Amino acid sequence: MATISDSRIDVVSHDVLPVGSSIAVSVRFSVTIDTHEATIDLTDELRRLVAQSGVTEGTLHVYCGHTTCGLTINENDRGLDTDMKAVLERIAPHSNKHHYAHDKERTPAERAVHGERDNGHSHARAMVATHPELTIPVTASKLYLGQWQAIMMAEFDGPRTRELLVRVHRA
Repeated sequence: MATISDSRIDVVSHDVLPVGSSIAVSVRFSVTIDTHEATIDLTDELRRLVAQSGVTEGTLHVYCGHTTCGLTINENDRGLDTDMKAVLERIAPHSNKHHYAHDKERTPAERAVHGERDNGHSHARAMVATHPELTIPVTASKLYLGQWQAIMMAEFDGPRTRELLVRVHRA
């Protein structure tokens, strides 16, 4: 689990759309992770956005347009984070421990574009453990989450700054 010193969430843009639009609010968040792998809890930030949107019934849509990180809903628990790191290391070992064609079979030009970074494990982990987008119901002006559910972004190829597109839709 990342701590506040390991990550930062900033608003890149915040647009409030007119009442006739099905989208009430559209926000781009910048999420900066200072470690190689981290799980960032977005729940409080997204709850604030829903509360500010004025939407009583609708949906929250979160999109992550990256291939080595993604979104998940689960319990934000230190033990779960430790367990998931161990599970993912067994399923998709780090690139320095396992041969990934993604890393080793790239041309010099392809390697230059990707900054010489071996990250086959990061792509595999994102595919196995996360989703590029999530949609969560909004009811009674609140996110409809289970008691222990948290909305999180899992980073597998940091340190990096990522961008998320978040929209609150009216019903």
